[in-house]
Amino acid sequence: MRLCRRQVDLRGLMPADRLRVLLVADVWRRVREDVQGGQVLAAILTDARPDCDAAALAVREPLGRARTPDEAADLLAGPPDVAVAAAGAEHCAAGTVVRVGPTTAPPPVEEPLVLRLALLRFPVAEPAELSVARVHRATETLRRWRIKVAGWADMPSVAPPRAEYDAIRAGLVERLDTPGVLAALHRLETDPGQSSGAKFEAFVGVDRVLALDLGRLIGKLPR
Repeated sequence: MRLCRRQVDLRGLMPADRLRVLLVADVWRRVREDVQGGQVLAAILTDARPDCDAAALAVREPLGRARTPDEAADLLAGPPDVAVAAAGAEHCAAGTVVRVGPTTAPPPVEEPLVLRLALLRFPVAEPAELSVARVHRATETLRRWRIKVAGWADMPSVAPPRAEYDAIRAGLVERLDTPGVLAALHRLETDPGQSSGAKFEAFVGVDRVLALDLGRLIGKLPR
C-alpha cells in the first residue's frame, strides 16, 4: 500500500465533535497501518482552541498541527489524499473525504477509553448521542472484556475463526464499520463453539484497531 497523506480538520468544532473526529481519524489510520500495512502521514488542522487529551484516548500522535490547509500541505510535503472532517465542514482539500456525524457532549467518565468504546458503537457518518445509559453500557462492556481477555490469555493459543475475522477486516477496510466489529466481538464472546484461545487471539488482534487496551489485566487477576 502506498504512502497516504491525511488531513484531520478540527477547526471550529465543539469539544465533543473534535473528540469524535479525532477518534474516527485514528481508527482510519490504524486500519491503514496495522491491517493493510501502509504508511500514513497525518496532519491536524486546528484553530486556537486547545486540543482534547488525545493521548488518553489512545489517538496516535500526528506529524504536526497547522492552522491552514497550506500549512498542512507543507507539513505533509504534498496535498492530502484523505480528509477527515465533521459532516458540516465546508472546506476539504482532498480527493477522499471521511465525514463524521455530530456528537452530543458526554457525561463524566472515570476512564477516557470508555468514551472511545461508546463512540465506536455509532456508524461514522451518523449522529452520536452519548447518553448516561450508553456510557454506562460501555463502562460495563470494557470492564467485562478486559477480565475475559485476561482469563483467555492462560488458554492454549488458537487461530481466530477465519470467516468471522475476514469479515471484520473487510468491514473495517471498506466502511470503517466499527459497530459491526463490536457486534461480532459480542457474538464471539458468548459463542460456545469457539475456544478461549481463539477468542483471545481475535479480541487482541482487533484491539490493534479499536485501541481499547483490552489486555490491561493480563497477568494481574487473582488466581
